[in-house]
Amino acid sequence: MLATINHEATTVEDANDTRDERRAIRADFMRVHPTYDKTFWLLSQKNPVRCFCQLLVRPAGGERIYGLHPSTIAHTIFQLVLLIAVIGAIVVESIATPLYRRHYYAQHGRIRGSWFDIAESAFGLTLLVEFVIKIIADGFVFTPNAYVRSIWNVLDFFIMAGILVNVTTGLVFIGGLSRFTRSLKALRALKLISLIEKMRSTFESLIISGIARIFDAAMLAMLYMIPYAVWGLNIFAGLTDSCNDGNVAGKSDCVNEYQNSVVTSSNGGGGGPAFSYPVPRVWANPSPSTTFSFDSFRASLLILFEIVSLEGWIDVMGVVTSITGPNQQPRTNASQVNAIFFVIYNLLGGVVILTVFVR
Repeated sequence: MLATINHEATTVEDANDTRDERRAIRADFMRVHPTYDKTFWLLSQKNPVRCFCQLLVRPAGGERIYGLHPSTIAHTIFQLVLLIAVIGAIVVESIATPLYRRHYYAQHGRIRGSWFDIAESAFGLTLLVEFVIKIIADGFVFTPNAYVRSIWNVLDFFIMAGILVNVTTGLVFIGGLSRFTRSLKALRALKLISLIEKMRSTFESLIISGIARIFDAAMLAMLYMIPYAVWGLNIFAGLTDSCNDGNVAGKSDCVNEYQNSVVTSSNGGGGGPAFSYPVPRVWANPSPSTTFSFDSFRASLLILFEIVSLEGWIDVMGVVTSITGPNQQPRTNASQVNAIFFVIYNLLGGVVILTVFVR
């Protein structure tokens, strides 16, 4: 036990020595090349504007060697202002829905400067101010603690760019330029991840640190589904099609038209008189809840990918258990043995795929 404690202490000490050595090397390099630690090669660490910005934000690449540490009070207040701005923008978007905006423009005309446009512009300006403060405090690219050295700053940059595109096009073109530019406003919710420490650490541990495991699980899932897609292609290819007229015997009879009867409702609650109208007969893929088939590897893999989450697999199994033969009209429970394919697939899929992703 003492050996384990001594080994851990030695490891921590070695890590601290390595960090101090790297810090000393960086400090010596910055003394020899003073422009390396100047924002835009102009603002030094003694610049009052840069000092003020450094009090508001944390550095991206660790600690500042010659700069100021962020002020606890100033940094907290600045983060609180950003958080209030983000929450306010989300509240505005929840109120100013597309339907609300259409009614607003119908009532007031297509005018610029509506209250929701002003609110979105204020939010975009807040993100821009944060970006400017961060790059003044520590630089953008060619500085020791540059803005792009943090993955969260990169995420914030894309959020800001998307919001500014949405705001700009919304001000130039009343109502927005396109659905794509209007959809960029949804990025504002991602800002909460970088502002809230708990969400940031959770996101980092699950997505950033666990990306390799997620990739391994995805590859395992694909390797599991591919054999079943091939088996489904060989077993059910060309057998799941049916005619929209249930009275025909097969594909050869699924021609011309048939009379589709409809029963109208009466005021008393019972069925009213029936009437019929001609409908063309169509021999096509089944569509119980979604259109699918096993006629190609792509289609087979797609439907197996959809039902691995246990959504709609009963409908697919009902279709394949109704198979009567090639180009023959399906009949309920005509091939019940085909259900074994989906039972085994879902049992193993639930154990293998879902368990792997949960872990």
